[in-house]
Amino acid sequence: MEQKINNPNKISFIICVNDETYYKECLFYIERLHVPEGFTIDVIPVRNELSIYQGYNQALKQSDAKYKIYMHQDVFLVYQDILLRFLELLTKHPEIGMAGILGSDSFPEDKYFYKSWNYGNVLACSEKNAFHNELIKRESRVVAIDGMFMMTQYDIPWREDTLGGWDFYDFSQSLEFIHRGYEVWVPAQKKPWCIHDCGYLKLNSYDESQKKFLHEYKDRVPDYSNHREVYPVLYRQQYELMMELKEQLKVLLFSGQEAEVRNVLSKVSDERFFDSELAVMKNILEIIEAESAAGICREQGFLYDCSIFLEAYHKYTQVKFRLRREKYATDNILLCQYREISDVAEEIIRKHTMIK
Repeated sequence: MEQKINNPNKISFIICVNDETYYKECLFYIERLHVPEGFTIDVIPVRNELSIYQGYNQALKQSDAKYKIYMHQDVFLVYQDILLRFLELLTKHPEIGMAGILGSDSFPEDKYFYKSWNYGNVLACSEKNAFHNELIKRESRVVAIDGMFMMTQYDIPWREDTLGGWDFYDFSQSLEFIHRGYEVWVPAQKKPWCIHDCGYLKLNSYDESQKKFLHEYKDRVPDYSNHREVYPVLYRQQYELMMELKEQLKVLLFSGQEAEVRNVLSKVSDERFFDSELAVMKNILEIIEAESAAGICREQGFLYDCSIFLEAYHKYTQVKFRLRREKYATDNILLCQYREISDVAEEIIRKHTMIK
C-alpha cells in the first residue's frame, strides 16, 4: 500500500460497533481525554461490515489522520492522558509502527492465543467477575498486541484479501507491521489506563479463523499441526444449543418461573457454554434472591419496571456504567438512569463488575 500523506496532528479512533449502548459509553470516556496541544481527534464508527478486516480497511481509507486507534466499543479509557503517553512513545521511536495496551513477547506453546498476553496492565470484566490483568508493566517490544486497543502511526492494510471474521486480526496486523520492518510495542503502565468490559468471549468460529491465520503465516509462527482444535465440533454444537436454550430462559424469567431458570443454570458447570447475557441473567437471579431475603418485594425490586429480559439487561448495564463513572469519572459523572435501585442490587452489580 502506497503511504498517503496524512495529517500529522490528528488522531482517529476507529471503532467496530454492534451495540450502541456500549459505543455511547466508549465515546463518553473518549470525550474526557486530554487532547495533546495542537492535535485534533475524530471518531469513525464501523458498522454492518462482513469482517473486522474489511471494516478497518474502509475506515483506514476514510481517515486522513497520521495516528489511528483501532479499538473495541467495550474499551473505556479511564486514564485521561493516554493519548499523550502513546504519542510520546511513537514520536520518540519512529521505528515503532504500532503500540497497544496488552501484548506478548512470544507466541503461545498451544493454540490458545488469547491467553498469551504477558505485558500490560488493564482492568477487565467478564460479567461474572471484575479482574485486574496486571502483567509485566515495563515498556517492551512485543511480537503482537491485543486488538482491544491498537494505535498506529503508519498505514498498512488489514488482510481482508485472505482472512475474515473477527478473530486473529490483531496477531495478523502485528505480523504485517513486523514484516515491513516496523516494531510493535507496549508502553509502561504503572496503573491501568482502561477498562475492557469484554464479557464472555464468543469463540465458536475461533478454530476456523485460526486455521486460516496459521496457513497464511506458516513461515512466521510456530508449527501447531500436532495440536488439537481449541473448540471442537461437539463443543460448537453444544454451545449453539445453549444459545437456543437461553432464549427460552429469558421468557421463563418473566413468566414467574425464576426457580426453573435458576435450576437450569445451576446445572451448567462448564462456563465455556456461557455468554454475557447468561452471566447477567445469573446475576439478576442473585439480586432477586437477595432482595427477597432482605424483605424487598418484587414490585419494589430490581425488576419492577422490566417486562422482558432486554429491558432488564439494559438496566443492569446502565447501573454498571453509572457505578464506574462514580469511581473513574468523578469530574463528569452526569446523571444516569436507574439511580433508585436497592442497596442490595447495587452491591451485587458492583461485586460482579468492579474491582474494590
